[in-house]
Amino acid sequence: MTTDRSKNRAGFSAAWGVFLAAVFFLTILGPGMAGKAWAAKDRFVLEYNDSQIRSHRGEPASLFLKKALRDQYPWVDVDDLELRRVVLIAKSRQGRGEAQLRVGHRMTDMYQVDGGSGRFRDRRDSFDRIHFSNPSYDSNGPWQIDMLGNFVVNKVVLEVDNRQHRQRMPPRPYRF
Repeated sequence: MTTDRSKNRAGFSAAWGVFLAAVFFLTILGPGMAGKAWAAKDRFVLEYNDSQIRSHRGEPASLFLKKALRDQYPWVDVDDLELRRVVLIAKSRQGRGEAQLRVGHRMTDMYQVDGGSGRFRDRRDSFDRIHFSNPSYDSNGPWQIDMLGNFVVNKVVLEVDNRQHRQRMPPRPYRF
């Protein structure tokens, strides 16, 4: 009988050790093994320096984000980037301006950009922040913000995943 108990204790200890080792490795390596966590996330701030932008006769004015990114960050290969989120920091006259993000052939809903006649010209803290998520399943095609109304644009922040710096997942071992 003592041999059965010693086998059970040894088996229990070995199983407990394997469990603790697995918990340890998942705690250390687990956060990095999630699919999106393996991509290198970058932020780019596109400065528009309080540029005044107006739509004309119902046709939207557009901010071409890929072009601005190439102009302000010429060393970045835009084709290696996947757009995740965009933050427009702007204000509109009388708070009547509307903006939407277009990626490829897909676009977000129109969002109203806050502003007022007294706040349109002078106050730095009066800029509204509009958060857009990428409406497309990929980042192919143009990236642009279409705007209807009269705007002052301070900057646009792009949050992207860099496909070039993405680490490769280690191959999974075959289990038979």
